Amino acid sequence: MTKGFTLIELVVVMVLLAILAIGASSYLGIGATLFSEASQREQVLADGRFAAERLVRELRLAAPNSVRIASAGGVQCLEFSPVVSSGLYQNVPIAPTSGTALQLLHSAWQNAFLGLPFSIYPRQPADIYQFGGATLLLNGTLDADTDGQAITVGITLATAHQFPTSSPEQRFYVLAASPVSFCFNSLAQQLRRYDNYTYQAVQPLPPQSNGILMANKVAEVSFTNLPPALARNNVVNIVIRFVGSENADLFFNYEVHLNNVP
Repeated sequence: MTKGFTLIELVVVMVLLAILAIGASSYLGIGATLFSEASQREQVLADGRFAAERLVRELRLAAPNSVRIASAGGVQCLEFSPVVSSGLYQNVPIAPTSGTALQLLHSAWQNAFLGLPFSIYPRQPADIYQFGGATLLLNGTLDADTDGQAITVGITLATAHQFPTSSPEQRFYVLAASPVSFCFNSLAQQLRRYDNYTYQAVQPLPPQSNGILMANKVAEVSFTNLPPALARNNVVNIVIRFVGSENADLFFNYEVHLNNVP
Protein backbone atom coordinates (compact mmCIF):
# COMPACT_ATOMS: atom_id res chain seq x y z
CA MET A 1 0.00 0.00 0.00
CA THR A 2 1.49 3.41 -1.07
CA LYS A 3 1.54 6.07 1.63
CA GLY A 4 1.25 9.82 0.85
CA PHE A 5 -1.02 12.87 0.90
CA THR A 6 -4.08 13.31 -1.13
CA LEU A 7 -4.69 16.43 -3.16
CA ILE A 8 -7.42 17.53 -0.76
CA GLU A 9 -5.04 17.25 2.18
CA LEU A 10 -2.40 19.34 0.39
CA VAL A 11 -4.98 21.99 -0.46
CA VAL A 12 -6.17 22.09 3.14
CA VAL A 13 -2.57 22.46 4.41
CA MET A 14 -1.85 25.23 1.92
CA VAL A 15 -5.02 27.10 2.93
CA LEU A 16 -4.11 26.79 6.62
CA LEU A 17 -0.56 27.99 5.94
CA ALA A 18 -1.92 30.93 3.95
CA ILE A 19 -4.25 31.88 6.80
CA LEU A 20 -1.37 31.69 9.29
CA ALA A 21 0.86 33.77 7.00
CA ILE A 22 -1.81 36.44 6.61
CA GLY A 23 -2.35 36.56 10.38
CA ALA A 24 1.39 36.73 11.08
CA SER A 25 1.96 39.47 8.50
CA SER A 26 -0.93 41.51 9.89
CA TYR A 27 0.44 41.12 13.41
CA LEU A 28 3.95 42.16 12.29
CA GLY A 29 2.49 45.05 10.30
CA ILE A 30 0.62 46.36 13.33
CA GLY A 31 3.78 46.07 15.41
CA ALA A 32 5.83 47.88 12.78
CA THR A 33 3.21 50.65 12.56
CA LEU A 34 3.17 51.09 16.32
CA PHE A 35 6.97 51.21 16.42
CA SER A 36 7.07 53.75 13.61
CA GLU A 37 4.49 55.97 15.29
CA ALA A 38 6.31 55.73 18.61
CA SER A 39 9.63 56.62 16.96
CA GLN A 40 8.05 59.55 15.18
CA ARG A 41 6.44 60.77 18.36
CA GLU A 42 9.74 60.46 20.21
CA GLN A 43 11.50 62.47 17.48
CA VAL A 44 8.85 65.19 17.62
CA LEU A 45 9.17 65.24 21.41
CA ALA A 46 12.96 65.57 21.25
CA ASP A 47 12.83 68.35 18.64
CA GLY A 48 10.11 70.15 20.53
CA ARG A 49 11.90 69.94 23.86
CA PHE A 50 15.14 71.26 22.36
CA ALA A 51 13.47 74.24 20.68
CA ALA A 52 11.31 75.13 23.67
CA GLU A 53 14.13 74.83 26.23
CA ARG A 54 16.48 76.89 24.06
CA LEU A 55 13.89 79.66 23.76
CA VAL A 56 13.09 79.65 27.48
CA ARG A 57 16.74 79.69 28.60
CA GLU A 58 17.60 82.62 26.36
CA LEU A 59 14.46 84.52 27.29
CA ARG A 60 15.35 84.35 30.99
CA LEU A 61 18.41 86.50 30.18
CA ALA A 62 16.32 89.25 28.59
CA ALA A 63 16.77 92.84 29.70
CA PRO A 64 13.88 94.23 31.76
CA ASN A 65 10.98 95.45 29.62
CA SER A 66 12.73 94.50 26.36
CA VAL A 67 10.22 91.84 25.26
CA ARG A 68 7.97 92.74 22.37
CA ILE A 69 5.72 90.60 20.17
CA ALA A 70 4.37 91.28 16.68
CA SER A 71 2.73 89.27 13.89
CA ALA A 72 1.86 89.84 10.24
CA GLY A 73 1.50 87.75 7.09
CA GLY A 74 1.58 84.40 8.85
CA VAL A 75 4.75 85.28 10.80
CA GLN A 76 4.81 85.84 14.56
CA CYS A 77 7.98 87.00 16.31
CA LEU A 78 9.05 87.26 19.93
CA GLU A 79 11.93 89.72 20.28
CA PHE A 80 14.08 90.62 23.29
CA SER A 81 17.46 92.09 24.16
CA PRO A 82 19.88 89.75 25.98
CA VAL A 83 21.81 91.09 28.97
CA VAL A 84 25.58 90.74 28.68
CA SER A 85 26.34 92.12 32.14
CA SER A 86 24.95 94.41 34.81
CA GLY A 87 26.10 96.37 37.82
CA LEU A 88 25.54 99.49 39.88
CA TYR A 89 26.47 103.07 39.13
CA GLN A 90 27.77 105.73 41.50
CA ASN A 91 27.43 108.73 39.23
CA VAL A 92 25.81 109.20 35.80
CA PRO A 93 24.22 112.25 34.15
CA ILE A 94 20.47 112.20 34.90
CA ALA A 95 18.11 114.78 33.39
CA PRO A 96 18.17 117.73 33.54
CA THR A 97 21.96 117.32 33.94
CA SER A 98 23.99 116.41 30.88
CA GLY A 99 27.55 115.12 30.90
CA THR A 100 30.13 112.63 29.70
CA ALA A 101 31.33 111.05 32.94
CA LEU A 102 30.12 107.64 34.10
CA GLN A 103 31.27 106.12 37.38
CA LEU A 104 30.28 102.47 37.64
CA LEU A 105 30.70 99.62 40.11
CA HIS A 106 31.50 96.34 38.41
CA SER A 107 33.70 93.50 39.64
CA ALA A 108 34.45 91.96 36.23
CA TRP A 109 34.49 94.81 33.73
CA GLN A 110 35.73 94.03 30.22
CA ASN A 111 36.93 96.47 27.57
CA ALA A 112 34.73 94.55 25.13
CA PHE A 113 31.72 96.20 26.80
CA LEU A 114 32.67 99.49 25.14
CA GLY A 115 30.57 99.97 22.02
CA LEU A 116 27.67 97.86 23.31
CA PRO A 117 24.24 99.26 24.24
CA PHE A 118 24.20 100.63 27.79
CA SER A 119 20.83 101.10 29.53
CA ILE A 120 19.58 102.70 32.74
CA TYR A 121 15.99 102.23 33.92
CA PRO A 122 14.27 101.00 30.73
CA ARG A 123 10.54 101.03 31.48
CA GLN A 124 9.18 100.05 28.06
CA PRO A 125 10.53 98.44 24.85
CA ALA A 126 11.00 101.85 23.23
CA ASP A 127 13.56 102.67 25.92
CA ILE A 128 15.64 99.72 24.69
CA TYR A 129 15.21 99.84 20.92
CA GLN A 130 15.40 103.62 20.42
CA PHE A 131 18.85 104.86 21.36
CA GLY A 132 19.29 108.35 22.73
CA GLY A 133 17.29 108.19 25.96
CA ALA A 134 17.48 105.40 28.52
CA THR A 135 19.83 103.45 26.22
CA LEU A 136 22.93 104.59 24.33
CA LEU A 137 25.89 102.99 22.64
CA LEU A 138 28.74 103.00 25.15
CA ASN A 139 31.23 104.87 22.97
CA GLY A 140 34.00 106.46 24.94
CA THR A 141 37.26 105.84 26.76
CA LEU A 142 38.04 103.94 29.92
CA ASP A 143 39.56 106.17 32.60
CA ALA A 144 42.52 105.18 34.70
CA ASP A 145 41.84 103.53 38.05
CA THR A 146 42.35 106.48 40.38
CA ASP A 147 41.15 105.02 43.67
CA GLY A 148 42.89 101.65 43.41
CA GLN A 149 39.63 99.74 43.63
CA ALA A 150 39.21 97.24 40.83
CA ILE A 151 35.45 97.42 41.09
CA THR A 152 35.29 101.14 40.26
CA VAL A 153 35.07 101.82 36.52
CA GLY A 154 35.28 105.33 35.08
CA ILE A 155 34.18 106.01 31.51
CA THR A 156 34.26 109.25 29.56
CA LEU A 157 31.61 109.26 26.84
CA ALA A 158 32.50 110.49 23.37
CA THR A 159 29.51 112.85 23.45
CA ALA A 160 27.47 114.34 26.28
CA HIS A 161 24.32 112.47 27.27
CA GLN A 162 21.56 112.59 29.86
CA PHE A 163 19.49 109.63 31.02
CA PRO A 164 15.79 110.48 31.49
CA THR A 165 15.31 108.80 34.88
CA SER A 166 17.50 107.38 37.60
CA SER A 167 17.13 103.73 38.53
CA PRO A 168 15.74 103.26 42.07
CA GLU A 169 18.39 100.58 42.61
CA GLN A 170 21.09 102.55 40.72
CA ARG A 171 21.37 99.63 38.32
CA PHE A 172 22.74 99.62 34.78
CA TYR A 173 22.67 96.98 32.05
CA VAL A 174 25.12 96.22 29.26
CA LEU A 175 23.14 94.68 26.42
CA ALA A 176 24.09 92.41 23.54
CA ALA A 177 25.14 94.00 20.25
CA SER A 178 22.05 92.52 18.59
CA PRO A 179 18.56 91.66 19.77
CA VAL A 180 17.28 88.10 19.43
CA SER A 181 14.05 87.03 17.74
CA PHE A 182 12.24 83.70 17.67
CA CYS A 183 9.84 83.68 14.73
CA PHE A 184 7.13 81.20 13.77
CA ASN A 185 6.20 80.90 10.08
CA SER A 186 2.78 79.26 9.84
CA LEU A 187 3.14 78.55 6.10
CA ALA A 188 6.49 76.77 6.42
CA GLN A 189 5.56 75.32 9.84
CA GLN A 190 8.97 76.33 11.15
CA LEU A 191 10.38 78.04 14.22
CA ARG A 192 13.58 80.02 13.55
CA ARG A 193 15.99 82.03 15.67
CA TYR A 194 17.40 85.34 14.41
CA ASP A 195 20.24 87.53 15.65
CA ASN A 196 23.07 89.64 14.19
CA TYR A 197 20.82 92.53 13.20
CA THR A 198 20.42 96.11 14.40
CA TYR A 199 18.13 97.53 17.05
CA GLN A 200 15.10 99.01 15.31
CA ALA A 201 12.26 101.20 16.55
CA VAL A 202 9.73 99.07 14.62
CA GLN A 203 9.97 95.34 15.26
CA PRO A 204 11.08 93.51 12.06
CA LEU A 205 9.03 90.48 10.88
CA PRO A 206 11.24 88.53 10.50
CA PRO A 207 14.60 90.29 10.91
CA GLN A 208 16.72 90.65 7.78
CA SER A 209 19.35 88.15 8.84
CA ASN A 210 20.01 84.46 8.41
CA GLY A 211 17.64 82.61 10.69
CA ILE A 212 18.68 79.35 12.32
CA LEU A 213 16.11 76.57 12.06
CA MET A 214 15.06 75.51 15.55
CA ALA A 215 12.19 73.14 14.74
CA ASN A 216 10.14 71.76 11.85
CA LYS A 217 6.54 70.55 11.79
CA VAL A 218 5.36 73.32 14.10
CA ALA A 219 1.59 73.60 13.81
CA GLU A 220 0.97 76.53 16.13
CA VAL A 221 2.84 79.03 18.28
CA SER A 222 1.38 81.55 20.71
CA PHE A 223 3.43 84.27 22.44
CA THR A 224 1.80 86.35 25.17
CA ASN A 225 3.56 89.07 27.14
CA LEU A 226 2.06 90.00 30.52
CA PRO A 227 3.58 93.27 31.81
CA PRO A 228 4.92 93.40 35.38
CA ALA A 229 2.56 94.24 38.22
CA LEU A 230 3.01 94.91 41.92
CA ALA A 231 2.34 91.28 42.81
CA ARG A 232 4.45 89.56 40.12
CA ASN A 233 7.25 89.89 37.60
CA ASN A 234 6.91 90.23 33.85
CA VAL A 235 5.58 86.89 32.54
CA VAL A 236 5.86 85.58 28.99
CA ASN A 237 3.56 82.68 28.13
CA ILE A 238 4.74 80.41 25.32
CA VAL A 239 2.60 77.69 23.73
CA ILE A 240 4.08 75.55 20.95
CA ARG A 241 2.20 72.74 19.21
CA PHE A 242 4.17 70.28 17.12
CA VAL A 243 2.67 68.10 14.39
CA GLY A 244 3.25 64.36 14.68
CA SER A 245 1.41 61.42 13.20
CA GLU A 246 -2.36 61.19 13.50
CA ASN A 247 -3.47 61.95 17.07
CA ALA A 248 0.16 62.54 18.07
CA ASP A 249 0.40 66.33 18.32
CA LEU A 250 2.52 67.54 21.22
CA PHE A 251 2.05 70.74 23.23
CA PHE A 252 4.64 72.69 25.20
CA ASN A 253 3.31 75.36 27.54
CA TYR A 254 5.77 77.55 29.46
CA GLU A 255 5.40 80.55 31.73
CA VAL A 256 8.71 82.39 31.85
CA HIS A 257 9.13 84.87 34.71
CA LEU A 258 11.49 87.70 33.80
CA ASN A 259 13.42 90.10 35.98
CA ASN A 260 11.59 93.42 35.96
CA VAL A 261 13.83 95.42 38.28
CA PRO A 262 15.45 97.93 35.95
